[in-house]
Amino acid sequence: MTSVSKSPAIRPEGCSLVRTLIADWAKVKGKPFPYLQVGEHLAKCPTCLSWATAIAYKPTEHYVRALRLRLSWVISILGQSVLRAWSNNQDLRFDIVCAQDPETVRDRISRRLSQCESFNPDMKKQVFEIRKLMPDLATGVPPGGLEPYALARYFLKTALAMAPQSEQRLKLLDQLGIAEFTRAVGEQRAGRKEQADQHFQQAKEYYQKVMAVDVRGCTDAADAKVGEKIDQVSARLSLAQVEYVQGGLSQPALQKTIELCLDAKRLVTELDLVEEQFTRILSNLLICYLRLFLDHGKTEAYDQAQQLAREVCAKPAVARVFLKRWVAGGEDPELLMRAGNVCHSEAFDAEESSLRSG
Repeated sequence: MTSVSKSPAIRPEGCSLVRTLIADWAKVKGKPFPYLQVGEHLAKCPTCLSWATAIAYKPTEHYVRALRLRLSWVISILGQSVLRAWSNNQDLRFDIVCAQDPETVRDRISRRLSQCESFNPDMKKQVFEIRKLMPDLATGVPPGGLEPYALARYFLKTALAMAPQSEQRLKLLDQLGIAEFTRAVGEQRAGRKEQADQHFQQAKEYYQKVMAVDVRGCTDAADAKVGEKIDQVSARLSLAQVEYVQGGLSQPALQKTIELCLDAKRLVTELDLVEEQFTRILSNLLICYLRLFLDHGKTEAYDQAQQLAREVCAKPAVARVFLKRWVAGGEDPELLMRAGNVCHSEAFDAEESSLRSG
């Protein structure tokens, strides 16, 4: 990279070159600040002047903190990519791990990694290690020979450690819980109950850390960021799934799952979130009510399932999304067939007919 002492005069429009010169200076703070090289530009560009002043007074703390936030974002996206591919491969599809456009993500990751590795030798080494572990951004498949569980957990924990106070902290904790849950399901299917229970417990602990930050108890709950609100709902929904799967459809497990789903449902309303974006809560509730009725003979659960269906049908926007799971997506055809006409009503049938006709 061009040294400060040999840099040409900067044209007024050369923001990127000015920033490169100042970033070079920040790496070796013993050199004088490059006022002569960048003075003309700074005099005409308030944005660069503000940025350069911050770097000049706190070069290392200010700049490294910003770079670590960028690197944390990159690593978290890589972790989510592995987690999504791995969980889907095991037929565990999580709505809260949202896919992003691969091309857009690939470009942003490339730019941010380049910014980070050009800062100093330590960060360049760190970026080099990350590049070796990067999964395919379109498929989430990790490099050959690397275990998805270990890689997803490494990326997510590293992202959390690099920027523990970032806005994505709760989301990362929730996704670490998903990684533990996915591993637990694999152990359970392999008949290794003790190992499965250990991973189930670790997943619960991550979700409980998120739930401990309860925005409902804050005086400024209305001002909480949408992402933080969604994290709270997701943690309850994820914990409900742990109870459901680990409990093997036992009555206590179904009751715990219902309690958590009802808590998530109330939270959606209290935090003014868009209800049709959380129909997974309603699907889980319906499944649990029907399981209590069919497997444990709880007739009141059948009544609760019917009441839930009526509530859903009273909200066309919610019913439309909900029915895509049950009709188009085939959420649980065997369960509905055994349950009879629990969900059927005039409104429900009208929505179903509309959906089937396209």
